[in-house]
Amino acid sequence: MLDHVHALLSSQSAFRVGLLCALILLVIGVIDQLTGNEIALAFFYLIPVGIAAWYLSPRAAFLMALAAAIVWLLVDHTSGQSYSHPAIAFWNALVRLSFFALTVYLTSIIRKLLETQTALAQMDSLTGLHNARSFGQESVSVFDISRRHGHSTALGYIDIDGFKGVNDLFGHSAGDEILKAVGCTLTKRLRVSDLGARLGGDEFAILLPETSMLGARSFFKDLHTALVNLAGSNNWPIGFSVGVAVFPVPPLNPDEAIRLADDLMYKVKRSERNSVLFSEFDAGAENNVKTGARSDLFFER
Repeated sequence: MLDHVHALLSSQSAFRVGLLCALILLVIGVIDQLTGNEIALAFFYLIPVGIAAWYLSPRAAFLMALAAAIVWLLVDHTSGQSYSHPAIAFWNALVRLSFFALTVYLTSIIRKLLETQTALAQMDSLTGLHNARSFGQESVSVFDISRRHGHSTALGYIDIDGFKGVNDLFGHSAGDEILKAVGCTLTKRLRVSDLGARLGGDEFAILLPETSMLGARSFFKDLHTALVNLAGSNNWPIGFSVGVAVFPVPPLNPDEAIRLADDLMYKVKRSERNSVLFSEFDAGAENNVKTGARSDLFFER
């Protein structure tokens, strides 16, 4: 149930969430006033404050904390709560405000830490690209949107030729430097809507929404040239085998798309190496994808 509530609140605008918090606070205040001093409702004032702290900006959350303290003070005043000195009521209100403000502060810190950890869990720590799990999750949305709007999508699978030899000869630190440089080269060429990932080891993937065969050829030829130049300028004894699968209609299963691009990449490694192999797959014909039938199959160096 909490997952559904979180999904609902996350999908709302800040104005609507703030309005909901204000409404909850008002209801709590009315109930508190009607029940009098015998029934404690202190905990329930934390509900609108906590929601504001998690889903709104810190400023809006602190304003909600202030509103909660004021409502509580008004309830005390209108319910006939008496104190030995008038200043005690305001002191209590100040203590409550401090408690609400501390709740906002701690909740904001927890939220930021959670967001940071979530982002780190989706990234490859070495290259800053998506990791395999995150790429798989994000590609589902990309393929769904492309299929809904009838847009072509291109998926490239990249493997570094000779990478194991570099690790064996020069050590893993040299291999890490290569992976970082390759990741940086990929990142510089990605659009905001594109997805780039390190799938593991020396294998990378790039997903280009709204990209036809013509666009895919232009992008991956330029990328391959940049990668080859990168290796040459650093005297790295490596190459790059790239398989690019273009889908006029994206398949229902992104794993199938990755498999097809991976197959193309291995076809490069078994023959040309250090080149790019393009192929167009008709996902609209179900058997075509399942059997691996392809058209426009050609290499680019």
